[in-house]
Amino acid sequence: MPPPAPAKTTKPPVSLATASRLYAFDALRFAREVLRWNPDPKQAIVLSSQARRVILNCARQWGKSTVVAARIVWVAVTRPGRVILVISENMDQCAEVFLKIDKFLIRAGVATKKDPGKKLGRVLIANGSRIVGLAAREAAVRGYTADFVFIDEAARIDDEVIDAFAPVIAIHKGDWWMASTPMGKRGRFWEMWEYGDPQTVLKMSAHWTDNPRLDPNVVAQARRDWGDSYVAQEYECQFVENGIFVFAGDQVRKVVVK
Repeated sequence: MPPPAPAKTTKPPVSLATASRLYAFDALRFAREVLRWNPDPKQAIVLSSQARRVILNCARQWGKSTVVAARIVWVAVTRPGRVILVISENMDQCAEVFLKIDKFLIRAGVATKKDPGKKLGRVLIANGSRIVGLAAREAAVRGYTADFVFIDEAARIDDEVIDAFAPVIAIHKGDWWMASTPMGKRGRFWEMWEYGDPQTVLKMSAHWTDNPRLDPNVVAQARRDWGDSYVAQEYECQFVENGIFVFAGDQVRKVVVK
């Protein structure tokens, strides 16, 4: 979902130095005043969070990549020299996230250049922060030390790929964000949602009814076309077993190997 068109304003773009001074501890204010985007209530909670680990269990079209793009731009603009990684299933999907990032960078009036050797990469000219897009392959992450990692549609990313990112943020004690619609009771996305410590992990669920932009008739039609299980997973944030696997996740976890 693309960022909404900005409200008309005569306010000039903010300089990076000014942004670092005024908005370093207020991502929500940055989104509203610099990016000229007014998030929904739950998006505002996510933007304002101080949690290092964030998991977004979101209905389709809620705007999870938009809110993450706003957070990424805030980090890149207000914290010089940061390295931010965006990981998606493939480069085409990653490019969709970068479209939102680029739109926000343009609204903020931030000059960038292409990151040399990267298919998807931006370097902020004035402060040296880098935003790099990667396909979800274990080998792709080796060699990086990052301050912020975002894994898009994480429920569909292999566990070994997600596990490879833990050392990437270890040195800088970086932020780790995942967002997805559910896909069964298995994998790192489900495990963090189910077992992640709520004291250290922000868990945000966004049901389709939390999206004022989504026509209820779309969900009703999806229910008629694809059934209740499909709607429960794609629009109601439920980790349902859909028959793709021979055994349900809870059955597998009950197996004891002697």
